Amino acid sequence: METAAASARLGIRLEHGGPFGASVVRDGVIIAASHNMVLRNGDPTCHAEMSAIRQACKALGTHDLSDCHLYTTCEPCPMCWGAVQWSRLGRAYIGVDRETAAKYGFDDKVFYEEVDEKAGIYGLRREGYMYGSSDVHVPESKRTGNNMVEIYDGILREECSALFTNPAVNRTFKRRYAPAGTNTLHQAAQDAFPHSAAQRAPPTGPEHKHMEFHEACMRVAIKAAEDGAKEGESKEREPFGAVVVRNGTVIARACNTVHSSRDATATAEINAIRAASATLGTHNLDGCDLYTIVQPDVMSLGAILWSRISHVYCGLPQQFAAQYGFEEGSLHFKDLLETEISKRGTEVVEGVSVAECEAVFKEWSELNGVIY
Repeated sequence: METAAASARLGIRLEHGGPFGASVVRDGVIIAASHNMVLRNGDPTCHAEMSAIRQACKALGTHDLSDCHLYTTCEPCPMCWGAVQWSRLGRAYIGVDRETAAKYGFDDKVFYEEVDEKAGIYGLRREGYMYGSSDVHVPESKRTGNNMVEIYDGILREECSALFTNPAVNRTFKRRYAPAGTNTLHQAAQDAFPHSAAQRAPPTGPEHKHMEFHEACMRVAIKAAEDGAKEGESKEREPFGAVVVRNGTVIARACNTVHSSRDATATAEINAIRAASATLGTHNLDGCDLYTIVQPDVMSLGAILWSRISHVYCGLPQQFAAQYGFEEGSLHFKDLLETEISKRGTEVVEGVSVAECEAVFKEWSELNGVIY
């Protein structure tokens, strides 16, 4: 934790971003140490945990960090919790909690509320997000969020579905469900992940974009997914693609590259957001829209919120992807929204070196650090 805090202090003195640091450790050896670099890199995904995980993946040459532990000076935001899940980190040691961060101006409460609000759109049972280490759900009446992003469904649903139902494209489906005798297993997946939410189609009135435009953008995302599958960019030809659009023009397209880049954070949405930020030279993608084959997972939704993207257009719900071999996106939502922090899939140890971790925030405050 001392290395994480030291990196955080270095970051704030160099004005790289917020007062956060993280380290990844394996067998007592520090594999990676990083800090928040959102302002330095002009990339909304460059939180301390995300950067440390990326560095560790690169150093070890793998997207699987299950034999590693994470040390982070502050409780992760939803995006970074998603990255912890995708990287399979075995344990997370946390310094100060999000309430402490809120005292210094970094309040993630609105982000947790937004993820919780989107649970209904995703067809998940909503009881309110788990706030802090308490097992008390926050009631709707105490929510402070203001609907940061609009998510719409069903654009080119049949064409997007074909990516998942075709064993030649979706090798995960072919391996798990296509062989003879696995119909029962596939039915079990469909029963376990039923899609209960009503489809939320985008408005297409005079003041909105026409459906033809939405479909044209979605076809670019489909092509990105097809190209990625053909080129073996992801583990088993995963059919995920995304594009970022601004002022009617596609400024970034991407597919899932977890396999080829050995980066656990390299979902299609994350890759598209990073590419768009690089193109525009800013971490703020306000005014941009994102088109994606499947509703974003927790990590990708967190990145969308941090990037200020206000509209997301999807082809399929998370539950559909779960029925064809990709259930982790749904499970990550359940883990974040319904599970007490101490009982999550990744073991959590809270309250490590609290005084030293809070000292980072104090120094940042004394330096008049910028809240991005």
